[in-house]
Amino acid sequence: MNTKIFVIANQKGGVGKTTNTIHVASALAEQGKKCLIIDLDDSAGATTTLGVPTTGWDTIYEVITGEVSVEEAIIKDDDQEVRLPKNIHFIPASPRLNDLDSFLNRSENLGIVAQDLLLNPMAELRGKYDYVFLDSPPLVTKMTFPAYKVADYAILSTQLEKLSFERLESAMKLIVSANKNGNSKLSLIGILVTMVPQPITRLATHYLDLIDQTYLSEAREPYRFNAVVHRNVAIQEAATAKVTLFEYQPDHRVNASYRAIAKDIEERIRRIKNNQPSRIQQVANG
Repeated sequence: MNTKIFVIANQKGGVGKTTNTIHVASALAEQGKKCLIIDLDDSAGATTTLGVPTTGWDTIYEVITGEVSVEEAIIKDDDQEVRLPKNIHFIPASPRLNDLDSFLNRSENLGIVAQDLLLNPMAELRGKYDYVFLDSPPLVTKMTFPAYKVADYAILSTQLEKLSFERLESAMKLIVSANKNGNSKLSLIGILVTMVPQPITRLATHYLDLIDQTYLSEAREPYRFNAVVHRNVAIQEAATAKVTLFEYQPDHRVNASYRAIAKDIEERIRRIKNNQPSRIQQVANG
């Protein structure tokens, strides 16, 4: 099994990273792909959205500090206490991620390189999943760059507003930094626009155009996925019910957007694998 690792990012909160992580994974899982989601945010957004308790479980904190193996921390889709969608496994986050500085500053841990915290766990997971999704924190924390350091691809999540658009540049700089500092394979695979108003406003149209004009490959192709995710109350209702929208309302049109994005992701990966000219390769080399 050729595992593909994704970091879902934007250095701003509230832009749909967790929603996109869960639902892109769900769209792929629906097609029989085996997916693992790892919550790297100390606020535990993906953890609570999927109805996983934030205490009483091994988390990504215990994995990166060596208290448990990555296999021991995985909650599987046949678990009797946490109901996960079929083909989706999960490693929860913990508020203890806030304590990483203290962990790294202990005398016995001074030799640990912070940016390499995820290298060994991800190496152990390769070959066991089709896709691994890293739900990254909104701010730059001790878990931000480690996610970029181990990922094969980045998906940047954004809203159509000023601050969210501006923070895309920060995320792009992290991709470039990862390319220069140990992860030359990391590529931007796409920009996912979420919470698009209906009907679309003049301001939203402005930022949609700005994304397409600003983030282009050398071939002048936009990185943005053609499908966008419209703002809809059903997404919040599903989150309140601790289920995905695929479970809550399978025929909802937002799910159709995520299915189209998942199909686009697989097509872009196929083009890379076949060494065909693509916007993705040009990002890596740009």
